[in-house]
Amino acid sequence: MTTPDFEVDLDSADSILEITGWCLRADERLNEEKPWDGFVILTGFEEAHAAMQAWRFVGAETLPTGVDIANPAFNLDVMEQLRELTADPKRGKWQTWVILYDLASDTFEHIFLWPGEDAGYNVIGYDTPMSAIEALNPAHPAEEPQWLTAARGKPSV
Repeated sequence: MTTPDFEVDLDSADSILEITGWCLRADERLNEEKPWDGFVILTGFEEAHAAMQAWRFVGAETLPTGVDIANPAFNLDVMEQLRELTADPKRGKWQTWVILYDLASDTFEHIFLWPGEDAGYNVIGYDTPMSAIEALNPAHPAEEPQWLTAARGKPSV
């Protein structure tokens, strides 16, 4: 993956999320899996550990996919800065970051979940049930998870 000249304002969550989207759109490993209609990436954080899981959407089918581990979107220092910028005054830093991408509209949706809000998504343990992931696919007939419906009602970062 080659990185073009771009600037990111590390004091702006919006700037970090914009560059994250660009880096994911350009990810060679993810693009090797095309054609797909979109993808979801779950990233989980604990005190001394972070983990990531990724799936692509092909119609109603949800399939595992790869993302380049060297992708600048997952730079740990930048992700920690994003956690600082998006921290909740009462709950602190979020634990799970859900990145949803829809190819048809070329849009990203970033959802941050705090402990207790991310029940059923064991990202750190690489043990998220497939049914939970399939429910994130807009073309899948499963009902949208309650936390996703609730998060969509909140203002964006």
